[in-house]
Amino acid sequence: MIKTLRFTLMAVMMLICGAISAQTVVTFTAGTDKSEGATLTKDGITLTLKEGTSTSGLGKLATAEYRFYKGNILTVSSTIGNITNIEFTCTANNTTKWGPGCFAAQNGYTFKDKVGTWVGNATSVVFTAESAQVRAKTIKVTVGGAAGETKKAAKLAFSEEKVNHEVGTDFTSPTFSWETTATVKFSSDNEAVATVNAEGVIALGTEEGKAVITAESAENDVYAAGKATCTVYVWHYVTYKKATEIESGKKYLIVAQRDGNTYYAMPQKETANYGYLNTLMKKGTLDELKIESSYDDNFVFAKYEDGYSIQDCYGRYLYMDDEHAAFQLGKEPVAWELEASDNGTFSLTNNGKFIQFGQGTFKSFGAYAIMQDITVLPMLFKMVEGTTGINNIQTTTAVKNNVMYNIAGQRVNKDYKGLVIMNGKKMMVK
Repeated sequence: MIKTLRFTLMAVMMLICGAISAQTVVTFTAGTDKSEGATLTKDGITLTLKEGTSTSGLGKLATAEYRFYKGNILTVSSTIGNITNIEFTCTANNTTKWGPGCFAAQNGYTFKDKVGTWVGNATSVVFTAESAQVRAKTIKVTVGGAAGETKKAAKLAFSEEKVNHEVGTDFTSPTFSWETTATVKFSSDNEAVATVNAEGVIALGTEEGKAVITAESAENDVYAAGKATCTVYVWHYVTYKKATEIESGKKYLIVAQRDGNTYYAMPQKETANYGYLNTLMKKGTLDELKIESSYDDNFVFAKYEDGYSIQDCYGRYLYMDDEHAAFQLGKEPVAWELEASDNGTFSLTNNGKFIQFGQGTFKSFGAYAIMQDITVLPMLFKMVEGTTGINNIQTTTAVKNNVMYNIAGQRVNKDYKGLVIMNGKKMMVK
């Protein structure tokens, strides 16, 4: 009887401890979980934003990134138990711009590698954007468990997060690895470009373009939910040649040459409504560029009023406002004054500001009212006719997937040791 009672008490204690240490994880994802106001609530967790000492006003909870301006105060509160862990996944890795190091909070806050983490035990935690603006892609709040205790990471990962594939060359699927014991589900957002099977093996479709392959696993008793992506770009080369004059309606690259290298502008991301134009570099001072065209990376110049409009691949028109040196992106055409120079550059002016590359140490395009430190004026490279368009892919090349199986035919991950079969061949992994 005593022995039975002892076991019963132990079982009860285990249940109690299990209940005490149970965790709930609530993740806010910018752009998906959003609010036009100052509060955002999800599953018992509330984000409350106050203007504080900010001179820029109240931050934003409804954009593609959660924005907390310098001086803003963010309170994370819970009605479902004590908060033991808060994790901010930010868009920069420094203490001066958009990074997690800009936050001041109660004791227990640290940051590293774009991630700010608070560890403690409280029903609410107050953060202040201290040295600059903070931008976060996700805010993950853990309720319950010991302070700082979190479930194991699922560790879903493709061996490559980005694959650039030229049509007509061999394609090798990135390998996929994981640690979670939960089922992993795979999907492609564009199966015409790339597909993925139930084991994470990626194969090409029949068209050029871009496909995002996603792997996801649900949370279970041991592992947190997991997600990994691999973006596949399938492209052919498109040729651009240096132009001395502009033809209305044609496609051009906005180009700069400095320090023996050639830089060409990339359109701002599809969700943006303003920004500088970042660049990619080709070595050498070139009169012809062959660009890996996985998407439209050019700009259409069209005659408009007394000048030319500049339209990007998403249909947005570039223009300048009175305040910023970054380009504004609008739905209506705006005229830029264009003047060609003997050295092959162009003066492109709108609202009193003209396009320049490389202000100071930056390698991007902006527009300024006067010439800036070591900037250069842009050149324009015209797309060569016949090198554009989305092509169907005709290929008989065997796809190598680099997936490993043991002798029993079971798929194994990269940590497996012993005799395996990969790409149809036996090999020993030590």
